[in-house]
Amino acid sequence: MYIRRAIKRGALIVGIVWLALSVEILFLNVVFPSKTDNDAIPMVMSYLGIFAALYLTGMLAARDGTSRAGQILAGLTAGVMIGALLVATFAIVDNVWLDVVSQQQTNIDGFAHSDAVSMRDYINHNLIGPAVFFTIVFGAVGAMLGGLGGLAGHKAAAPPPIGRKRPT
Repeated sequence: MYIRRAIKRGALIVGIVWLALSVEILFLNVVFPSKTDNDAIPMVMSYLGIFAALYLTGMLAARDGTSRAGQILAGLTAGVMIGALLVATFAIVDNVWLDVVSQQQTNIDGFAHSDAVSMRDYINHNLIGPAVFFTIVFGAVGAMLGGLGGLAGHKAAAPPPIGRKRPT
């Protein structure tokens, strides 16, 4: 029962993270596209936000009384969902706004050196690797950070000293 609640809460956290990432992807690739591939600072900030969310997933699961396995499972599930939704967002943005995305220099150079017959084929084919990578890596990192967050959550929810009752 606690595990299911931890996963549901993790899904809510994933939704918030996904919304923020989707806005960032849309802004960096469509609204304010760059001809150069100079988005290192937003990428680092995004990764830190994702890692913090995965840690928070485990911490909140622990505070709810979820077992260690449940904390890890909640982090794993959240990580896999973030990875899959991240790539799905790129696929949607890249295909809906192909005319903008195809003007980015990295895509122009990559397409020129590929065997793809169209820019759309090139971009979609290049999403296969990240789809596998992000779901596996974010899942593994989510399991690890969910467990670490769970440790922090257990310490924060330590039992009261002997002779005192927990406040209700």
